[in-house]
Amino acid sequence: MYNIRLAGVGGQGIITAGTIVSEAAKISGKKVIMSEIHGLSQRGGSVTVDVRMGEVYGPIIPMNTCDLIFGLEMMESFRSMEALGKVKTALISTEKLNPISLSMQGMEYPSFEELVEKHGKDTVIYPVDAVSIAVAAGSPKSVNTVMIGIALGLNLIPLGISSVTEAMKSTFSEKNIGINTKALKLGLEWAGRMKNTQVPGSPERVYTIS
Repeated sequence: MYNIRLAGVGGQGIITAGTIVSEAAKISGKKVIMSEIHGLSQRGGSVTVDVRMGEVYGPIIPMNTCDLIFGLEMMESFRSMEALGKVKTALISTEKLNPISLSMQGMEYPSFEELVEKHGKDTVIYPVDAVSIAVAAGSPKSVNTVMIGIALGLNLIPLGISSVTEAMKSTFSEKNIGINTKALKLGLEWAGRMKNTQVPGSPERVYTIS
């Protein structure tokens, strides 16, 4: 059994990312359930998608049983960390999209360090400027595919590259498949550089690479 919670806001491609991961799991012969929860606003509101692989009996990940937080918006990613189990791992795009709730209360967006202190203790965190990588691939909208590539490259999801590539073909139009294939490749390359910079047994909890 493997549980992934994808977190972000409307318009970031969270549901598309969940669909690709779910389809790839099916192609790999795994049992999989996907569910989605939307905030008050379809675009800009909070969105979470749960993908559960294996012998599971409900679409929503129970508290303290999530294996990976896959986040496309920084604050929403940290908010989802309460669902993590004993092994706490999070892959986070550092994009900041100021939520309406903060603006209404006149509050500033917290720093990465503040969010780690409040929500990310004892969590292995991989923060990445995924938007810049997506732009290099040809479109900022491909950030979700960049993140899938990174997750694959870091072995954070139990799927193979071939199954994900096949799932992408059935998800994206002919017009968009080229950019997203490149985005996946750049994500894999980022993960490769990350692996090369880490020392086995390193006590670091927050990993990053330029």
